[in-house]
Amino acid sequence: MKACLLGIALVSLTLSVAAQPAPQPLKTTADARRVADEVVALFKTEKFPEAYEILKPHWPLPQVEIDSLANQTHTQWPMVRQRFGASLAIEFIRERKGGASLVELTYLQKFERHGVRWTFLFYKPQDRWLVNAVAWDDDIDLLVE
Repeated sequence: MKACLLGIALVSLTLSVAAQPAPQPLKTTADARRVADEVVALFKTEKFPEAYEILKPHWPLPQVEIDSLANQTHTQWPMVRQRFGASLAIEFIRERKGGASLVELTYLQKFERHGVRWTFLFYKPQDRWLVNAVAWDDDIDLLVE
């Protein structure tokens, strides 16, 4: 089933935004994966504000922009439920690295009739990983290698 693109919550860091210090910095890719796992589990249960709240200390964007992303996701989600059915599970698909400074974590959220692809991009400018982008869409064919 090929469905049209439903929504994207994607923000690239193209603006110069001062990073807020994270209470528990993400020192390793395992730390980044732990945060992404926790966030995507909350996405599965439609706890969008709580999920984006976990990302805030690690995402050097103004909090109001992150809140806006949470609101956009929440607003578009009824259409996802209507088209795809009930959420069944989250499946980790892959980790891809771009050198020593980028890591992309991709998940499949399984529904009764289709799936949603969640992508987290982390960037390591110095000694800790920062959230660079979070995106979701229904292009699950991109998950097949």
